[in-house]
Amino acid sequence: MPQRLSALAIFSISFTLTLSAATRIDDPKTFVTDVYRRLIATRVGDSSYSPPDDIYTPRLAKLFRDDRRKAKGGVGCLEILFWVNGQDYAIKDLNVTSADQGPDRKTVTARFMNIDRIEEIRFDFLRDGRRWLLDEVHSASATPWTLSEILKCSQ
Repeated sequence: MPQRLSALAIFSISFTLTLSAATRIDDPKTFVTDVYRRLIATRVGDSSYSPPDDIYTPRLAKLFRDDRRKAKGGVGCLEILFWVNGQDYAIKDLNVTSADQGPDRKTVTARFMNIDRIEEIRFDFLRDGRRWLLDEVHSASATPWTLSEILKCSQ
């Protein structure tokens, strides 16, 4: 009987930790700003921080899953860190703004210098209950792109 209780206690603790580990976005602008601040604090090649990947709407999450499945352990369609529009980054002069697109939609725009080029990345968030989820990402820089279109490439 004591073994059963300890197993139950361990399961309960690990289940609680798993639940609390899920990323919750209460304010998209604050969330995006925090991601960039963490990226700025890391050095290129330092893998101590990766932006969370449990923040997507079901539509975008499915595109990521499909891309990973098709890549079979390879790189896949997305060859860049979309947050910085590149593989390497040295971010400075960050400016993050937010615009409401209705009660359940927000667009957050991040403008910054990455190494030697100006970047503008737009993040479209949708509210799902009390939680915000990332639904789309667009680059409005020199070579524009849309994240969902990148993820749909044929490999």
